[in-house]
Amino acid sequence: MQNFDYDLQEDLVKKYISISVSDTPHYRTKFNLSSVQVNMLCGYNTRNKMRWITLTDANEKPLLSQTFIKYGKRCELNFLANEHDLEYYVTLKTKDTTKKFPDDYDYLNWSKDFEIYFVGYEYSMVGRLESNLRKILVGN
Repeated sequence: MQNFDYDLQEDLVKKYISISVSDTPHYRTKFNLSSVQVNMLCGYNTRNKMRWITLTDANEKPLLSQTFIKYGKRCELNFLANEHDLEYYVTLKTKDTTKKFPDDYDYLNWSKDFEIYFVGYEYSMVGRLESNLRKILVGN
C-alpha cells in the first residue's frame, strides 16, 4: 500500500502513569503527564461516599471537568487535552488485585486500596492510526 505507515507499530507506545492518592477529603496536587503539567483537585462527597477529581492544565484550562471516579470506571480526558497532544483516560488501579470492592465502598480512606492511573499515548498517534485504518479499508 502506498504511504502506509509501517513505523507506527514501533512509535505507538501506550503509557501507564500512576499517581498516589491522599486520604485528605479535599486536596490539590500537580504532576506531569507526557511533559504537560496537570493540576488535580480532588474532593470527597459525604452523601454518596465517593471521590471526585478535576484536572486542569497549567493555564487552568479544564482537561477533565468535575467527575466522580470509582473502581472500574474509565474517564476520558476532554477535547482540550488534544491541544496538549494527550490521548489518555483516567481510572483507579487497585493495589491488591485479589480484593473485591462492594458497590457502596467508602472512598474516604482510599489510599490503602487505590492509585489514580492514566493510560494512553500522544494524540498525534490518533491521526496516524486513522490514516493506516483508512488505507486498509479503502486503499487510499
